[in-house]
Amino acid sequence: MDSGNIPVLSVNEDTIPKAYEKAIKEVWEKGASIRTEYDRADDPASRDATVVITVRQPFGQPRFHRSFADGLGGLAEYVMEVVHGAHDYWVKPLEEILKGTESKDTRWTYTYHGRLFEYRVEDEVIDQIVLMIERLSKTGYTRRAQAITWNPKLDPPTDDPPCLQRIWGRLCEDREGGYIFNMNTHWRSRDLFKAWFENVVALTTLMRKIAEEISQRISKPVRMGRYVDISDSLHIYGSYFREIEGDPEKGIKSFFEKIESRPFEERTWNSNFVKPYFIDDGVGKGLRPMLKREGEMPERIREAIEEELRMMEKDDYVV
Repeated sequence: MDSGNIPVLSVNEDTIPKAYEKAIKEVWEKGASIRTEYDRADDPASRDATVVITVRQPFGQPRFHRSFADGLGGLAEYVMEVVHGAHDYWVKPLEEILKGTESKDTRWTYTYHGRLFEYRVEDEVIDQIVLMIERLSKTGYTRRAQAITWNPKLDPPTDDPPCLQRIWGRLCEDREGGYIFNMNTHWRSRDLFKAWFENVVALTTLMRKIAEEISQRISKPVRMGRYVDISDSLHIYGSYFREIEGDPEKGIKSFFEKIESRPFEERTWNSNFVKPYFIDDGVGKGLRPMLKREGEMPERIREAIEEELRMMEKDDYVV
């Protein structure tokens, strides 16, 4: 790596877990040492790179890696947050957001769902995902089907602006009279070790929803194509180094030793195993507990998640 340059890395794998493991290895071995605005005084500098990750089969099995920050029930709730807006009602009022760091309101300043499905331009609310679907349904090869999250008025003053910046999609004709939907996501910043995997599960679920809606509108099959994930800064925080490196004195293996010592099947789960935990993980998380727990959830969002739960309970549904 040239001194002073952030490396540009590329990862190309069939499935999400394989891409996850490869990306961690690439950034750990080749990333630049760069400090972050979240570092504590004694944290090492992060490992950081600009990274393009291609997942050729977003729903290829096994789809889930066992090493991620949350439990499976919590991951299910996060997917509902991104796809259906389960926690849009947690966002603080506009007047508080505009105060920036001076606001005492600790609620969120955005959700991805809110920015994608209800982007606000003055008094107008724009459903960008519907606009993507409409444009692709009319002209599948368009290069203009995209949705953004960044709000130049709201985001620069905050301490926690959106990481996801843009979604872009395009259809390609297949050889059977149908189409293949390809989708890219662009991120300004990304926590590789403890956020990337969950982000990708949620965004590929949204990808499938978009493909299904286009298929219904054009009355032709639309299959899932490759998912491409582009991060300006994909990083491993210095505070995670102990987890990555392990602790030989205490007999704790490093992340890479765990990978090398266990078969791939023991490092991953397929969708059939995960689905019951998405419904109810037995410790208070999952779709059923969330619907029971969150009594203030708006009715239209509750109905969407209830429908998702009904679909998930079918044998052929893949999470």
